[in-house]
Amino acid sequence: MEEKRNQLHRIGLTVLIILGVLTIGEFFIGAIAWQWWAILLAIASLKAFYIVREYMHIARLFQPQEEQVE
Repeated sequence: MEEKRNQLHRIGLTVLIILGVLTIGEFFIGAIAWQWWAILLAIASLKAFYIVREYMHIARLFQPQEEQVE
């Protein structure tokens, strides 16, 4: 159980770093070449995908409901 928790923390930290790098890149592209709106849209879409997948736990909505122990 502890190993799985550590693995999930590593994945979360990796995604956080990726989001940071993408945000910095998005800022510089927007500041220097705002005409590249398609690239900015692609980066924003990629960031939204990672946020929904890793931090909003959408997959839990489609899993069977856990039984409550009384």
